[in-house]
Amino acid sequence: MSFRICLWVVGWCSLFTLASCRSFRPNALSASTVSYCVPSIQYAYDSAYLPKPTIQTILQADTLLTQRYSQHDLLLANAIGVLPLLQELILLEKHPIADNQVTLLRIRQKILNRFLLASTQIASLAAELDCEGERADQIATYLDQRDTQRIRRLTILSIVIGAATTVATTLLTSDNTSKVIGISGGIVGAGFGGLAAFSSNRTVSFHHQRNLLTDIWRQSDSSSMYPPMIWYILNEKSFSNTHQFSLHYTIRERWKNYVLGPLSPEQEQLYFGEGGNYQADDLHNRANMLNQLQSSVRSINQDLQSLAITLAN
Repeated sequence: MSFRICLWVVGWCSLFTLASCRSFRPNALSASTVSYCVPSIQYAYDSAYLPKPTIQTILQADTLLTQRYSQHDLLLANAIGVLPLLQELILLEKHPIADNQVTLLRIRQKILNRFLLASTQIASLAAELDCEGERADQIATYLDQRDTQRIRRLTILSIVIGAATTVATTLLTSDNTSKVIGISGGIVGAGFGGLAAFSSNRTVSFHHQRNLLTDIWRQSDSSSMYPPMIWYILNEKSFSNTHQFSLHYTIRERWKNYVLGPLSPEQEQLYFGEGGNYQADDLHNRANMLNQLQSSVRSINQDLQSLAITLAN
């Protein structure tokens, strides 16, 4: 009898152990290996409207600009490439001529077009960040669900072993055998129960050749992935609330303090390189950073509104 019960318990153990230890092997074309968020075309930006590295010389020579617009609005005008247009607009309004209405309308239309393009660039980048965040969260949620299934199986297994041990020790007549079965079953049940308390450390190969987090983390002076207008604003201290640090510096500090903590070289390469083997928590961290960055990019619309109100007035 004791031998049969032992075989029965071992059989259950094997069945549940095998069921709980299957590895996750995603399809080669799944969201973990192929990014569907990357733009399908390469954008070309007109060099005539690129932000100038500094505008102090222009402002010192043209006091009409500083009388009409705040420093913040002028920096934003430089970012979206309309600073020369504002100069033309002020001159025409300052020295009107009979036939300048058409010219004024043409300049205002150009400024409007630049506003529209700037708004589109913000929306486009925010959409890509949102997509990448959802992509990371999708795979992380799948891993979490797999881990939940594993914990449920191990918990059930621990309960079954405990019940089987109780039945076996009740039916056995030999005191020594009963003690052996009781102790062995207790150890095995506790072992499976303990395993349920630990993460499975299941990983998935997750790649991102176009990594929008990299330039922020490295505090690069230039970026080939971000639109020049957005990268200029992220680098300019005047667009932050404190005016002491750039936006991309404060974004990185929030990541370090509230999301990542101290990183090993391997973890830094994982997050800010081209990808690798991610655990669920790593993917949640990546999604969190992408969402924070998306919020900062969307907030540039507040700066656009400031300049738009000034122009409308």
